[in-house]
Amino acid sequence: MLRKKSVLLLYAFLIVALAACNLPGGAAPTESTGIEDLALTITAQAQLLQPGSDTQSTEEQQPPAEQFTATLEFTAAPDSTATPSVPQVSVSTNTNCRTGPSTQYDLIDALVVGQTAEVVGKNAITNYWIIKRPNGSGNCWLWGEYATVSGNTANLPEYPVPPTPTPKATNTPTQTPTPTFTPTPSLPAPVNNPVVNKVCAPLVAPNFQYSGVLTWEDQSNNETGFNIYLNGALISNVGANITTFGIPPLPFPQGTPVTMGVEAFNGAGKAAIKTVAFSCP
Repeated sequence: MLRKKSVLLLYAFLIVALAACNLPGGAAPTESTGIEDLALTITAQAQLLQPGSDTQSTEEQQPPAEQFTATLEFTAAPDSTATPSVPQVSVSTNTNCRTGPSTQYDLIDALVVGQTAEVVGKNAITNYWIIKRPNGSGNCWLWGEYATVSGNTANLPEYPVPPTPTPKATNTPTQTPTPTFTPTPSLPAPVNNPVVNKVCAPLVAPNFQYSGVLTWEDQSNNETGFNIYLNGALISNVGANITTFGIPPLPFPQGTPVTMGVEAFNGAGKAAIKTVAFSCP
């Protein structure tokens, strides 16, 4: 600020000095001279040095704000996956398909991982699905332990358990072999202490979904396997030395008693059935 004032005083002194040198006898000039033009120029330059002088236009002092233009982005709606109208089944493990709901029935087909088959019926008690044979004509029974069914199964018919097949007769050999002595096997000992670790899931009142795990103690060393019974009906079997069985989900009214049975068997026959009852909740 002090420097600018000093410059203004210097310009003013120069103007006075020049005017004194060019005006004889102190008389005022009658017309404009070059010195007056110079004085005006110096004055204008001095004004430009004063603070607050408008040295730039408004547009030069402040550039216009940058205009932001939004870019619209469109997100495609995800494709919906339609639920198949015809129930289909697949398996997580290669599973045999039989003429009925246990290994006592003939093996006629199989569903392997990666295959699908159409479901035509079910048997809720045994946890089996009745499907169209994936590798032939007709139907077969597929265990639901490793099965995943997609589609509407509410209208599937309930299939009854077919009769146990009669063993096929073998042809009589043309030449009688030399007889050998084969000891007659003894019956296996009955199992001991069957127990149900139940799982109860509420459905539409008053129904519950019964399930859980059946366990027992193996008391023999010569059994071929164990038959599993539900309310007196044979529903499945397991091999020798196995002492657990997963109870399939069963819908029953609340408080309905359900009886599970275990029976050891071998070539000589069957041991006594040991049972245990439970109910939900």
